[in-house]
Amino acid sequence: MGGKRIEDYWSYEMKSLLEKYKQFETLIPASSGKGAAHRGEDGRYIESILKETLKKFLPAGTEILTGFILRAGVESGMSGRARKRDEDVHSSQLDLIIYDAQNYPVYQRFEDTAVVLPEGVLGVISVKKTLRTGEINKELKALKRTAELCSLKGKKGPFLALVGMEDELGKKYTTRANKIESNISGVFCEKPICYEALPCFVGNLSEWTIHKCHKSRAGSGDEKSAEKAEYQMYIHRDKEEHLGLQFLLKGILDVYYSAERNHGTQPGFFSFPKGKQYDWKSKEIYCNKTSTQRC
Repeated sequence: MGGKRIEDYWSYEMKSLLEKYKQFETLIPASSGKGAAHRGEDGRYIESILKETLKKFLPAGTEILTGFILRAGVESGMSGRARKRDEDVHSSQLDLIIYDAQNYPVYQRFEDTAVVLPEGVLGVISVKKTLRTGEINKELKALKRTAELCSLKGKKGPFLALVGMEDELGKKYTTRANKIESNISGVFCEKPICYEALPCFVGNLSEWTIHKCHKSRAGSGDEKSAEKAEYQMYIHRDKEEHLGLQFLLKGILDVYYSAERNHGTQPGFFSFPKGKQYDWKSKEIYCNKTSTQRC
């Protein structure tokens, strides 16, 4: 079976990303011996190397910015006149905003910092050096708010991810996964749950990936309005460093090449191991298919 070259290629890219961060730690070490000396710079450096890695593989006209999403209460071709009755609302500051700058303007920008329109947002990635129990809930709430701001009629919602280079969520992978599931359940507990608002990816790029899978709801009364989600964890074993990077890029490109954006058909760009089984899965989350409505 083909695809092994592609898997190896993405593994080398991921190893390069991890190596760049280790070099930063070596040059600017923390007195504790773990991480870099300045936590703020630690986080910004990780944002930078992740940004530069993703940028290499995104279509021309796609930019990765930092800043805010402003959903103004004005008429839009994607949400109609009804939006004119809305208040002007904006997001918190977001680490990485993947934006279709070729087709959509921005309100304001200074270098790579910008205030952007929800229509052009392809994805939002929250970046942490270390995923910690006390911070996950806050980050997931920010991603949920992003989903609400970017919910537009007839348009697939943005790819939403929480990414770390390491984690302090427990020694066992199942413990870590259960904490992620508990936080997702806590933040997205309202009924009915909007499928598009659920985060697409939570991962420690060095070790594991948890991603959202779409599951059909067979036998429901209205197949078009009902669906369910499931989260699956994959541990990055030897020569599987590529998994996290591939899931990130594929999630972004799934939005970019979604039918309503008219960017053509998604090319054969990725390769995942044949027959690979997940290492953990969540309970199924029953949702209403509300991607064409504001959540």
